[in-house]
Amino acid sequence: MENKMEHEIENGQLIISFYGEIDGYNVAYYRNKLNVLLAINDDDVIFDFKHTTFIDSAGVGLVLGRYQQLSKEGRKLSLRRLSNTAYKVFELSGLFEIMEYLNEAQI
Repeated sequence: MENKMEHEIENGQLIISFYGEIDGYNVAYYRNKLNVLLAINDDDVIFDFKHTTFIDSAGVGLVLGRYQQLSKEGRKLSLRRLSNTAYKVFELSGLFEIMEYLNEAQI
């Protein structure tokens, strides 16, 4: 699967969907794309990981960095559709204490 990112506006929120892997190898690519996208949009953001096959600590750091960026702007970042393994990584890192995880009923 190709590593890429797509976005759309849904119910007044910016939905960003990740495809493939988010790891130390390509996190700079995603960071640069996100910086541009977040600068031209002022909506709250949802990261959708339905099509993400792998995420490592660099990917978790990318998410945390975008959370901090959006928080400074008074915007909200929510996460959805993490794989079971990725969910556990985010849970153990404590990120769900500061970010909302949307379950299927909330989507």
